[in-house]
Amino acid sequence: MAKVNFYLKDPKSKVETPIYLFFSFDNQRLKYAIGQSIKPKFWNFEDQNVREMRDATNFASINALIKKIGDNVEDEYLKAKSKGIRATPGYLRTQLNNFLYIGIEKAKGFFEYLNEYMEVQAVSKKAGTIKKYRTLSNHLLEFQRKRKYPVAFESLNPGFYEKFMAFYIQDLKIMNNTTGKYISALKTFLHWATERKFNSNNDFLKFKAISKAADITYLTWDELMKIYSHDLHENKRLDQVRDVFCFGCFTGLRHSDMTAIKKENIKGENIVLTSVKTRERLQIPLNEFSYDILKKYDYKLPAISNQKFNDYIKEVGKLAEINEPIILTKYRGAEEVKYNKPKWAFLSSHCGRRTFVTLSLEKGMRAETVMDITGHKSYKTFKKYIKITSKVKVIEMNQFWKKPAILKAV
Repeated sequence: MAKVNFYLKDPKSKVETPIYLFFSFDNQRLKYAIGQSIKPKFWNFEDQNVREMRDATNFASINALIKKIGDNVEDEYLKAKSKGIRATPGYLRTQLNNFLYIGIEKAKGFFEYLNEYMEVQAVSKKAGTIKKYRTLSNHLLEFQRKRKYPVAFESLNPGFYEKFMAFYIQDLKIMNNTTGKYISALKTFLHWATERKFNSNNDFLKFKAISKAADITYLTWDELMKIYSHDLHENKRLDQVRDVFCFGCFTGLRHSDMTAIKKENIKGENIVLTSVKTRERLQIPLNEFSYDILKKYDYKLPAISNQKFNDYIKEVGKLAEINEPIILTKYRGAEEVKYNKPKWAFLSSHCGRRTFVTLSLEKGMRAETVMDITGHKSYKTFKKYIKITSKVKVIEMNQFWKKPAILKAV
């Protein structure tokens, strides 16, 4: 049963105090300041309006506003019910704002501010980052339509989080780590909106951007050499993809950075460039493998879109018979999803970076050196790229637990 009430913020005040609408419905309550204040001595607590007293300024206009607001909130609630829309305090607040301030510049809502955020960030962020927020916006609009849950700053509460997570898992069939990426993006936007006073609801701080360390795919040294030495001279497309992939395995560079290299980026025995993704200045020592690949293309590697690259490198891996069976485990909610395929089916541009990190450590390079080459600033992020192999364990065990010479002689 929906019920409209009007109360004073401080009924014992000696000075004017704000008048609030309290609308109770469906075990929820909307508290809404009507934009008027009155001294409690002029307030009729029984009728919940302003007394008709000579010195009660504007009592008639305030009472007319009280009636108008009360009628409107009930009307919007009933309209929402008839249309199958789930009314929430945030939804009704928006409807009241639209009703009361028609003719006045309409206040921006959640999606207008999200669009503004994307426009602001486009100046300094990569297109891929903005695309992530555009996808998030589309997800939220689809969620609002399908689940009939109005998305507004006021409605982003624990109930929203639970429903939105269920929407990702049940409707969109998205894996947990990807879902966590979008929740993290939502929280970043909400922090921005809160800092600028567009949002005053801090419930989003409790939203968890779930993330579980994913299984990583990397090449062993023998597998890398099989791909590196495989004869592809009759297929220029795959030959170029193979060379760029191997260059990533020998340098740890991202795909976007490899295709940005020019001759002027070669300074002596180093590649010196600013990372496309992080804007960090990188200095990567050339080795015999990476240097030979650069010379082959006159220091300008072939430009291939990341999507095509990821398709083509799988062809290369299949031809080179990188057939070790791999089982990758991911999670969708509590459901465990396993992918069982030959390793070539999991090859991608990112696999090159992971291969460089893992093989460098396997060969005894210090983690600090590898991090400096790859541009990682924190070990937590760097650790995601590491696959500690049994070979690394044997090397380090024998390196640090050797018998002293005196014991060997015994």
